[in-house]
Amino acid sequence: MSAIEPLTNRTNSQHHWWVALIRNRAALAGGIFVIVALVLALAGPSLYQQSLPVEQQRLRDGVFQDYDAINAAPSAGHWLGADYLGRDMLTRLLVAVRVSLLVAFVVESLNILLGGVLGLLAGYFGGWLDVLISRAADMLFAFPGLLLAILVSAVFGSTAREYYGGMGRLLLVAGALSLVSWPLMARLVRSETLSIKSRDFIMASRSLGASNWEIILTHLLPNVAWLIAVAATLDVAGVIVNEATLSLLGLGIEEPGASLGLMIFRAAGKIERYPLQVFIPAVVITALVLAFSFLGDGLRDAFDPRSL
Repeated sequence: MSAIEPLTNRTNSQHHWWVALIRNRAALAGGIFVIVALVLALAGPSLYQQSLPVEQQRLRDGVFQDYDAINAAPSAGHWLGADYLGRDMLTRLLVAVRVSLLVAFVVESLNILLGGVLGLLAGYFGGWLDVLISRAADMLFAFPGLLLAILVSAVFGSTAREYYGGMGRLLLVAGALSLVSWPLMARLVRSETLSIKSRDFIMASRSLGASNWEIILTHLLPNVAWLIAVAATLDVAGVIVNEATLSLLGLGIEEPGASLGLMIFRAAGKIERYPLQVFIPAVVITALVLAFSFLGDGLRDAFDPRSL
């Protein structure tokens, strides 16, 4: 068996994974919704403003207060109405989706960096390194994840706001959520690494003189990349919900910033009179969570047919 054969067992069967993904209607719909949400979050606010005459474009600024439109119903000037301060709801909604996706991107980047790398090292080298990483992950597993994120945000929130402003609070939320996300990623990657490293192609590579790092980078990493991608996609749904929960509790993004959870929090007391101000961001959260869940399930089925 040659040293370049390690990817044949799994990767060849995944060569056309995108075909299986497209055939999965739920996953395809979820992927399309995610792409549309990303485009709208990045370009939506400016495009939305430009649809108004120049002298009225400020009305659709997520911070500008139109005192004549406080708690206004949907209209030509405010397509989804305005909130309790007269700020355009659609603009703030698009900015809030951008914040949610940004937090998810930062969290999953740290999740992959910490959980993926540590899980790979623990599974391959074993010994004291495996024990150390596994015990650290178990310790974090023993503590309720969201409660730990709430604790971190509550303790360090004021410091982050004082030194870094709104961006500091955003990064703190992302860091707190990453802290409770990486152990699961590490456990999944470690388990897959333990399974792969005992296969014949790893033994053949080692017998041909390949170093540990060559085996990790050339053979192990490509074979666990699919698992990392699937786990990260599925975890985004939980990150979005947890970020919204922190903002809902007043521990996440603060005014004048926009967050889906913050929008619900500010409008909850007026839900009977202005239900749209709560209903719309709640529907967007639900749609984002379902879209990433469907996409993650589709990726898992496409990469690993045995999961069907």
